[in-house]
Amino acid sequence: MSSFVFDSAIWILLFGSFVFGVLGFFGLLIFPDIRSRMFTASRASLIAAGLVIVSVFLYGINAYQETGQEIYLALLAHTALLALVLGAGTVVVTRILKDTVTETVPPLDAKK
Repeated sequence: MSSFVFDSAIWILLFGSFVFGVLGFFGLLIFPDIRSRMFTASRASLIAAGLVIVSVFLYGINAYQETGQEIYLALLAHTALLALVLGAGTVVVTRILKDTVTETVPPLDAKK
């Protein structure tokens, strides 16, 4: 039987993930230009994915403590790998976008 604290934390994190996913979706629909849409969708979806990852970590830790089965250690290892891949992908995409924007868009204080 899982503890009430872990269950509550997992459900709160999953609800927060749902909220950020919906916010990212509506940000894609509402915002007028592509940059604000891209920023909103990427940030909201990353926060949602992060909250899901944290909830899976909590579930795996709780289930391993209660049962002692090694399958939950494998779940934790795969979730950690997923977190590393998402983090590395975020860093790479952010750097690519930053380099592209700095090359194509002149700074605001540039003289004409």
